[in-house]
Amino acid sequence: MAVLRRLAPTALKLALAGIIVFFVLRNMPLKLADIESFLAHASLRFYSSIAVFAFFLMLQAGIWVLIVNAAGEEPGKPRNGVKLPLLDGLRIFIDSQFGKYLPGGFWNYAGRVVLASRAGVSLNAQLAAIVYENVLLVSAALCYALILLVSLDIAPAASLFGVILLFALTYVYYNKGAAAIRALFVRVSRRVLLRRFFARLSSLRATQSAAWSGEAGLTRNRFFGCLACFLGSHFIMGIAFWLLTNSFEQGHIGLWYAAGTFATSWLLGLFSPLPGGLGVREGFLVYFLSLKLGAETALYISIIARLWNIMAEVLFWAAVRTVGHLTRRVRTYDEA
Repeated sequence: MAVLRRLAPTALKLALAGIIVFFVLRNMPLKLADIESFLAHASLRFYSSIAVFAFFLMLQAGIWVLIVNAAGEEPGKPRNGVKLPLLDGLRIFIDSQFGKYLPGGFWNYAGRVVLASRAGVSLNAQLAAIVYENVLLVSAALCYALILLVSLDIAPAASLFGVILLFALTYVYYNKGAAAIRALFVRVSRRVLLRRFFARLSSLRATQSAAWSGEAGLTRNRFFGCLACFLGSHFIMGIAFWLLTNSFEQGHIGLWYAAGTFATSWLLGLFSPLPGGLGVREGFLVYFLSLKLGAETALYISIIARLWNIMAEVLFWAAVRTVGHLTRRVRTYDEA
């Protein structure tokens, strides 16, 4: 029994890794032979685009760490839970990121909560970070999507002023709106079923930081600071996708058009019932790219984009693991 108890965690980790790899490969639109052939003949610009997109993912993870740590610092109160170090946060983010390929579409968030809880981050900060992160992500993507739609004469130019006005009103009335939303979360957190669930979660983790009160949040300046960070990171994403589309040398699109195309397709992919926006995301990539590059090239890029995305995530994971391993070796050397 003692041997089984020692081996059980390792076996469960291997089983989970195997399931994730299965669904990742299942979502891959190309056969292994086709992938090998493409990668063997891909240009340097293609591999450069992967590196830039991996950097974009690191920025996304870093902003999540900022939100988690800021949400855990309630004004006038002691910090609830530990402050998440950047490297640990990057590792938690990318280790859980592959869960998005599992059926259901929420396993990356579930994995993130489990891993961050083990690191001592309060559940208040985590759940607030999930809400704020998605609101800010969608807001940033909508800005780029609107720029694309205006450039295509699908949306009127006046809509850009509408967005600016909306942000201005949000800034002015942010404190009142945030207080109302926080009060709503506090009332929801008092539900008996939720209290039982989080009490069970607390006992499983042997910590008291799992009690959810719904009171965590971001101040106005931090909210708009994180929004600016997401807008900047989306521009890096646009550069990566622009490099990808132009690496095929079948025509060229502009940088802002590339950023808007990828952001719009990502937004619309949220409505897909399949993991990772499969199908819907690729369909809108084909539509927008075909307006500039032709249908055949657009279809080819949309298929490769899924492989490109996964390769960037793997590169991010490998980089974080390598840095973590080197950091541990340096600490061991210093202690010796």
